[in-house]
Amino acid sequence: MIQHLAKNTLIYPLHYLRQENIGRYLAEVETVNSASRGEIENYQRMRLCEVAHTALGSNNSSYDTLRTSKQQITDSRIIGLMSELPLQSKEMMRAAMKAEGRPKGIAVDYRSTSGSTGLPFQFYKDRTATGFMDAVLYAAYAWHGIRVGDPQARFWGMPISSKDAALARFKDLLKNRIRFSAFDLSDTAKDTYYQELQSFKPAYFYGYPSLMAAFCNYLRERKQGLKSVPLKAVIGTGEYLYQHERDLVEQVTGVPFINEYGCTEVGIVGFECCHHNLHVMSSNIYLEIIKDGKPVLDQEGDIHVTELHAKSRPFIRYGLGDRGMLCSEPCRCGSALPVMKVLSGRKDDYVATPDGRKVYDAIFAYTLKKGISQFKAVQTALDRIEISIIPTDEYSPELGKRYISDLQKQLGASMIITLKLVDKIERERSGKLRYFRNAIGSNADSVAQQ
Repeated sequence: MIQHLAKNTLIYPLHYLRQENIGRYLAEVETVNSASRGEIENYQRMRLCEVAHTALGSNNSSYDTLRTSKQQITDSRIIGLMSELPLQSKEMMRAAMKAEGRPKGIAVDYRSTSGSTGLPFQFYKDRTATGFMDAVLYAAYAWHGIRVGDPQARFWGMPISSKDAALARFKDLLKNRIRFSAFDLSDTAKDTYYQELQSFKPAYFYGYPSLMAAFCNYLRERKQGLKSVPLKAVIGTGEYLYQHERDLVEQVTGVPFINEYGCTEVGIVGFECCHHNLHVMSSNIYLEIIKDGKPVLDQEGDIHVTELHAKSRPFIRYGLGDRGMLCSEPCRCGSALPVMKVLSGRKDDYVATPDGRKVYDAIFAYTLKKGISQFKAVQTALDRIEISIIPTDEYSPELGKRYISDLQKQLGASMIITLKLVDKIERERSGKLRYFRNAIGSNADSVAQQ
């Protein structure tokens, strides 16, 4: 009854109020999901032609190739033409969107990535793009019996400011979910959430794999079960998934662990079926694996995506910063959606605190925003964290002191936090920019678990 109420009196009406024709979008997504491989490819070529024409209307000089080849934008030539366009990094898209400003004459959302690589990214998304992103989610979740409006137990971050936290709680209420904050991993918090689960009775867990694994490990150690919670699945996102985490969560919850791969910019890119293969969401994403500057099949390379429904400033050949593979072999589940593999992805560390807690490292992304172009935090001792910051014109010493104070409220007053202004932040050996690194190794982990 509550699920039906949430869907029909809250979720769907909100979509239509936002000018998102969710019924039509969902029908289109489901049609593509059930299509043959040839039909999917034809659909993507048609959508890519529209994306190319949308790009022509932007001021981005990267698309000059399209402008000089405008007469060649046809279904038969579009794939070859796309491969001639430059690959786009987050830095490049960030600069281009900042230069263009807010789109005019179209309903948009202002969105922001969590800055998991230390490079926060704010951008606008038009409501057609956001509507299709949600339609893809609804259709994929339905593979595992999860319906629109089903109650969700969310394992996620919580905004630091009281205003933003209140807004997050309001959104949780509207979307029929309860939240376990990644920033309070105390036994008290886990016990409280466990009691909430018994009464809320979520249909699925959603969130960071390591956070859900930590919660499930706590329940296993105390021999507490979830038999009274009618779970259908556990969906993990945002991190690389270790097999032992999957095994632990499935053992404690008694339901399948499903891996979701995507990003804030374009939504879900890949989603697992019942055979644990990651299917490309071809109704909304054109996926390329790039090796030596060229698209490849059945080979490892860099993951790049092009979104298919944006009416303003689509992400085209956009690099996600991960390595992966696009597979030619079809899945045993019978779906013609291509299968992909993610061969590397970010794995968040935890901050170990002097009082024995472990705090999810997203605390930095939730705190360090205004006045900061890029940052990287390194924990060098149990009571010491050094944060390198590339400042913007909005940064000030007073703002830095406030950040230190805010972080100490979360990590403990005895945590010594130093801010260092720099011109450049070096990448990891993998080429990624990580915003946090725990440099005290197993010693911090063992202390934090005492």
